[in-house]
Amino acid sequence: MTVPAVPDLWTTVVVDAGGRYGMHPSWRGFEAPIDYRMFEPEPVEAERLTRKYASRPDVTVHDLALGAERDSTIDLFITAHHGYIGATRPNPQSLWFGEVRPDEGIVQGTITVPATTLDAYLEADGLHADFLKVDVESHELRVLQGADKTLDRVLALRVELQFDDSFEKQTASSIFNHLIDDRDFRLMRFDYDGRGQPLSYLTVDATYGALCGCDAVFVRKLPSIVAWSGDETAAALLKLAAFSLRNGMPDYAVVCLDRLRDTGWSAGADEPAVHRYVRKLFILAAGRLRIQSGDLYELAAQDYQRFFDAEMPARHEVFESDWLNPA
Repeated sequence: MTVPAVPDLWTTVVVDAGGRYGMHPSWRGFEAPIDYRMFEPEPVEAERLTRKYASRPDVTVHDLALGAERDSTIDLFITAHHGYIGATRPNPQSLWFGEVRPDEGIVQGTITVPATTLDAYLEADGLHADFLKVDVESHELRVLQGADKTLDRVLALRVELQFDDSFEKQTASSIFNHLIDDRDFRLMRFDYDGRGQPLSYLTVDATYGALCGCDAVFVRKLPSIVAWSGDETAAALLKLAAFSLRNGMPDYAVVCLDRLRDTGWSAGADEPAVHRYVRKLFILAAGRLRIQSGDLYELAAQDYQRFFDAEMPARHEVFESDWLNPA
């Protein structure tokens, strides 16, 4: 497999550990240069993904597992539902596999696949990752342990957490410790609407049940990014603003853009594509804000002027724009 060239500073590099079913929805339709490195160790699925993205030079599929040891192997448990294939055996006594999905976690066999660390992979290619998505069925901590150097430059992560013993033990507390206590990342959100797995029939309110697992989003705190300085800081803040606007954290995008303005950086005549994309995402987010409050919409318009040195398009201009309102 041909590995793409090392991307430039303004290309967003995403590493997806556990690429089954393809590019994560939060990255589809990204309107700026992207280099998406997808790792899927199960051979049949890796082959399917390779065919699926054959026409996408910005997506690379690796039939390789990520873990805590370079040049190693990992045993995968092949489950009845292929979405649970991973390096950790499902627990048939757990709430999820014992009651909610009792047939899906049945182990039908094992295979041994090659593995390496994310640090070793990136070092060999001479690049760093801006964002990580890690969804490997309770093997997430091992992937992060093999990404020690990588995490020095990562802007944000989307990581699957297990709060129950669905895969023999929960992983949430160890991942919190690794990212929040040891690496000083900030937890921003859970992809969770308050409804867990019901424990009885009495589910009359919007929140109920046991939370077995969900995705969590972590971000790098901004002082370390500002310390990088120059275009490196500007590119990172813009990428993080775009990520925030696409991952349910629009308030954090404003914080990132505030910090970018404080640096004195300007896009200039040769506007980076990610800067243009952030402008678009900000305009669309402000339009949704208008439904809540006209005053807040006006504040967003003032911030748009402050952040981008331009007047925010009026509502009718948004609807008439092929850029903002494509066919």
